[in-house]
Amino acid sequence: MRGETTENAIEAALRRENFDRREAQWLHVPYEKELKLLECIKNGETEKVRTRFFAVFPMHEGHLSDNPHRQAIYEFVASITLVTRFAIEGGLDIESAYSLSDAYIKLADRSKDADAVFALFPKMAIEFCEKVRYAKHKSKPLSPLVRKCVEYIDSNLHYKITLDDLGRETGRNPSYLCSRFKEEIGVSIIEYINESKIGEAKQLLGDESIPLSEIANTLNFCSQSYFTKVFKRRTGETPRGYRIRHFRTHSAAE
Repeated sequence: MRGETTENAIEAALRRENFDRREAQWLHVPYEKELKLLECIKNGETEKVRTRFFAVFPMHEGHLSDNPHRQAIYEFVASITLVTRFAIEGGLDIESAYSLSDAYIKLADRSKDADAVFALFPKMAIEFCEKVRYAKHKSKPLSPLVRKCVEYIDSNLHYKITLDDLGRETGRNPSYLCSRFKEEIGVSIIEYINESKIGEAKQLLGDESIPLSEIANTLNFCSQSYFTKVFKRRTGETPRGYRIRHFRTHSAAE
């Protein structure tokens, strides 16, 4: 009897949903556009997502709640679930993908209104794209020499890393290393070091108890101003601006 009651309730809810949808002319994003966006994320094509597909979000627009804020959160969770799956298919490791998804869902949950949630959609898509692109670089078949450089850099982000350090670590001339690294990775060693350090900085910025000066010092930038300059060059915003935009509150430590 209980099963029949549940089925009847679902059928009634579905009839009401279809009626409301026709009355209000709610439309889901066309499947083809949704798939194109997800494929761009899977391929790590950040610029395409940045310039072409923002209109696709949210991907599961519909009437899920009478509360606009809750409606936006539901749409965000539905969208990020798909983005996470495609990012994993694109090569992002499962733990990183789920951790990033959880972090963004928590941001949405702590948001104050629907506008704040909708502001997260493009940031989320771009960050997943960047991480997929970075994962693809790291998963490329590399020579033992360049692989050793990458592993050394990734293990020493909290220290100053110089070309001489890499030369001593590998037993090769720094200029030769620069040439091989650029050829195989696609960016210079210095660019790779800065990109990796900025990626680490983004994670540290999530902890508002850590002052910007401490983050700069931890990642061994020569000064906070230089850290800010490198961060802004790579992300388009200052570390403080990034923290405010993504984590929504000012740090008392700053």
